Amino acid sequence: MVTIKRLSECSLQEAVLAWNRGFTYYFADVQMTIDHFLKRLVQEELSPDLSIIAFDGEEPIGIILSGIREINGRKMAWNGGTGVAPTYRGKGIGKELLKEVLAIYREEGVDISTLEAIDENEHAIHLYEKFGYVVEDRLLLLVQEGSMDATRFGNHQSGYTYTKILPQELPNLSIYKNMKGWQTQFNSVKEGEVLIAADQNTEVGYALYKRHFNTEGKHVSTTLYQCEVGENRHDHDDITASLLTQIYAPLEQNIKRNTMNLSATNQSAVSLLYKAGFKKHIEQVWMKKIMASE
Repeated sequence: MVTIKRLSECSLQEAVLAWNRGFTYYFADVQMTIDHFLKRLVQEELSPDLSIIAFDGEEPIGIILSGIREINGRKMAWNGGTGVAPTYRGKGIGKELLKEVLAIYREEGVDISTLEAIDENEHAIHLYEKFGYVVEDRLLLLVQEGSMDATRFGNHQSGYTYTKILPQELPNLSIYKNMKGWQTQFNSVKEGEVLIAADQNTEVGYALYKRHFNTEGKHVSTTLYQCEVGENRHDHDDITASLLTQIYAPLEQNIKRNTMNLSATNQSAVSLLYKAGFKKHIEQVWMKKIMASE
């Protein structure tokens, strides 16, 4: 008999087993240890009280991780991963998990429910659509490894001034775009940085990013989460190029440079990154469901 429990009612071993079984034969390797699982719960602000696990008897066979944040006075939920063990797929377990998690969202007064799905995972996307989710955007994980020519982002203007702030300060920035994918919101970018570009003391753009260091303190990679420009700027590409040049510097350094769920609608950044030699690693759809319509 299949039952569904809150993650808070289960052991960590059961939760990790449910996750690893649920994402067996997945499009990417997302298997986790207990330590990695705990780190992700904290990093992404996922809640054991809002997350659920499906059991067949005492065996964990499926999982949905969830979190809720308040943005502009509205509650936004994120499905941070739906997985079902291979031998139970196609038997309605995913459907039952979604029914249960949406009921939890309603209890919590959620206004908007969001999730991501690998664009190749058509079965999952169709299932989410049946539950009222709509594709709102496409998200790109782009990668470039090694050194880069210093001019790869073009001959942009250099008249901007730059300041750095902490991610937690981003909501105070008038041009900050908060209704983005969960993992690109400032809350998820722990230990990240924000570079602001200004033109005559007017903030015209920003980049939210994180530099990664090895155990010896050596800079090994940089991940870009957002690169946005204020509206009605005629120099949109110049601002974007200047920010990319700054955050990925030094370009001659042999490191890994990537993006995390960069919005495909950000045509300026995407175009410049492709021209600079970045390659698409993964593409996802960002889906949204307006709960208030029910």
